[in-house]
Amino acid sequence: MALSAPVTDTIESSGFPLCFKVSQGETRPAVLGLTDSSDRFTVQARAMGGHQKEAVVTEGPTGSAWRMVSDEGALLKGTDLAPFPLGFMAAGLQADLLSRLSLLAAAEPIRLENVQSDLINHYAFEGSFFKGTGRGHAHPPRIAIRAATDASADHVRALVDRAIAASPILAAWREPLVNTFALYANGQRRTLPHLAASPAPDATDPFKAWRDAPRPLAAPRPGRPLIEKRGPAKSTAEITPLSWQSGRVEIPIHGTCALEGEVARSTSWANLPGGSRFSLQSAASHHHDHAPSGLAYAFAGVAYCLMTQILRYVEHHHMKIRALRIVQHADCEVTGGAARAHALDTHIFIHGEESEAVMERLVQMAADTCYLHAAFHAALEPVVEVEVNAQA
Repeated sequence: MALSAPVTDTIESSGFPLCFKVSQGETRPAVLGLTDSSDRFTVQARAMGGHQKEAVVTEGPTGSAWRMVSDEGALLKGTDLAPFPLGFMAAGLQADLLSRLSLLAAAEPIRLENVQSDLINHYAFEGSFFKGTGRGHAHPPRIAIRAATDASADHVRALVDRAIAASPILAAWREPLVNTFALYANGQRRTLPHLAASPAPDATDPFKAWRDAPRPLAAPRPGRPLIEKRGPAKSTAEITPLSWQSGRVEIPIHGTCALEGEVARSTSWANLPGGSRFSLQSAASHHHDHAPSGLAYAFAGVAYCLMTQILRYVEHHHMKIRALRIVQHADCEVTGGAARAHALDTHIFIHGEESEAVMERLVQMAADTCYLHAAFHAALEPVVEVEVNAQA
């Protein structure tokens, strides 16, 4: 029995970097800056086989599109060749927050140097995959921000609070959302009885949108790759076996981020044995288009996380599923310096020999267990500590 859907191609066989630009936009999304704006981030994702996944993230209606890949570590029988889904969220959340902090400081202007952060995102699985009672849970993000400056600590703390308020991804964590879904079972759109229905017209299947595999638009820029594996993670947590029976599994995700000029460089890892650390580079200024935004990584993480849960159920129940693809729309809005969260709209394309009822149940179980959809359903205010000139 294969791990999940049949293998179509692999991350390693393409020879491509783990992340690259596939189309050049006219302008970066205004929502990445300080002006009032609204933009849509669209993720088109597909299962490649096993737990390897590919996504193209388009940043706004006139922005660039980026191809990036995801995988799982040994605990989920992945190949550990690309960042895991929750690592994308950890990297993108920090990068978006620090980039906004940098923009606000420059607008004052005040000097901020050596801007860094540490993050802990804690998730948990509770219930039973076997019985279909599994539920994903998320805890509030815990973030520590450090900076050197000649401004007062109160001034820096006020800037941090403004950056938090202006972050669309943190708004999605803070505000409880009712995300919407559409299922296309062997090409036919179906109503999901226990999930909020997508109000949008039919989405275009990524298989039809991308007749050929996405390819790099240009040769890679000199320097480090946009995404790279940085070696094994050092785990301090005891492993909790992933069981199909009832129980609770704790999933602690750690990350760091540092501003390096126009780059936000994040590193993410699961504080569990057997995984790796991955570095993800994003553009720290909305004027530059040399790397994806933090929002692009974060929203890709949500789509990847949902896809992982679908694939786990396919594996466990030995379902005859040939192909899995997702289109996810994330609308972002910032008005008066405050971000407003909007429900994610997710369209899921499944092809296989299973009945439509089985496919509906598959999507329901995946939505119930997806950790990032759980985070967006809840009201999770981040816990943020600020250290200025080495003083808390």
